[in-house]
Amino acid sequence: MVLKRFSKRTWFVLWVFFVALIVVIATYAYMQRPSIAREPITREEAIEIGTNSELVKEGLAISRSFTIETNYRNSSMVEQLKLWNSELYEKVPEGHSVWEVIWWLTYQYPPGGHNVIVIVDAEMATIIHEEKGIILL
Repeated sequence: MVLKRFSKRTWFVLWVFFVALIVVIATYAYMQRPSIAREPITREEAIEIGTNSELVKEGLAISRSFTIETNYRNSSMVEQLKLWNSELYEKVPEGHSVWEVIWWLTYQYPPGGHNVIVIVDAEMATIIHEEKGIILL
């Protein structure tokens, strides 16, 4: 019989070879799978998501006019900004980029206004952070 001609050592080497082959094939298949990450959202989508912020809704309800400023921060910039202003960017997942949407709200009575900063995750399309900023006199 052919199977009895192989020694235990030969069977062991064959077994290790096949296990290694299966690991290589599984690794290749895993690396070739389609990515589940989305494309980053657009500026307009970030502004639309920002309008769902409670602070923005409150501000728009009492404001006479508003101006919107947007800044896109890629993932490497976000990691650098975490070192400088960890409060704004601490909830951003590693490797994600963000849209920083700043609403400059002005109202007539009393004269003045304030701004609202909304941080929107560009990959997940969700609000990560919102805060009332400076008061305009």
